[in-house]
Amino acid sequence: MPSPDLESTYGALLIGVFISFFFQGILSVQAYLYYETFPGDSLKLKALVAVVWTLDLAHLVLISQAVYHYLVLSWGNDAALIETSITLDLHLIPLTLSIMACQAYFLDRVWKFSKNAILTGILAVACLTSGILTIVMTGQTIQSNTIGKDLGEVITVFSLGAAADLSIAGVLCWYLRREMTIFDRINSLLSRIIQLTLATGLATSLLALGCLVAYVVSPKSLIFVAMHFSLGRMYTNALLATLMSRGSLREHLTPPCASEWSDTPPTLSAPVFIIPSETKSTDEKQSSGRDALFLMV
Repeated sequence: MPSPDLESTYGALLIGVFISFFFQGILSVQAYLYYETFPGDSLKLKALVAVVWTLDLAHLVLISQAVYHYLVLSWGNDAALIETSITLDLHLIPLTLSIMACQAYFLDRVWKFSKNAILTGILAVACLTSGILTIVMTGQTIQSNTIGKDLGEVITVFSLGAAADLSIAGVLCWYLRREMTIFDRINSLLSRIIQLTLATGLATSLLALGCLVAYVVSPKSLIFVAMHFSLGRMYTNALLATLMSRGSLREHLTPPCASEWSDTPPTLSAPVFIIPSETKSTDEKQSSGRDALFLMV
């Protein structure tokens, strides 16, 4: 049996490992800055950052060993290139667990804003289904000892993951838009959060769709696997970026101190803290969403 084209298979994997090292470095810096900047965060949130960082590190070790197996230990052995290795198969497990942990954090945000059990449950089922299918594919690959993946399962995993990410981002943005108030400072804060939410959701979704396109266009290559190497770190970096953004968001909410005013006192407008009676019921309905907003920052 002829050996595969090294450039589009294991050459692509090698490049994928290099890119994964780059993203792991960014993640490590973000994790360090997170612990330095937010020492007062809850133990649960700190543990989440530690867990996803550890899972990504374990994933990096596995894919590095897999590339070493093919390009060093199996040098000149064409038969070994058409068989899968246990480390290449197992890399999907820490990657999937890391993705699911990050998705759980964003789903928690959806729940805090919406208080809608059905909506949150549907999104959770979509994320969970994608993760379970990935783990099932891992078991199938180990049993078959071949690198090829089933077309239907791969399309389902990538499509479902991308759809879930876009849906989570869209739902969060919709609920954030509902919290717009008469206060310019709050509205500016909400706009920033919406932009960040869209950016993180689009980043993971586009990479998942890119993996899908690469597989459909070139199913015999390993380009889609190389791109998939960085998918978990894309999620964790999005998570850390979201957590780190709270610093600037809190500064944005802080009112200017007295020294920042000019010598000429500003003209005071009419008080805006009195809520008209006809809007009280609406604001009461949105109180849970506003509570969630201030918990985010």
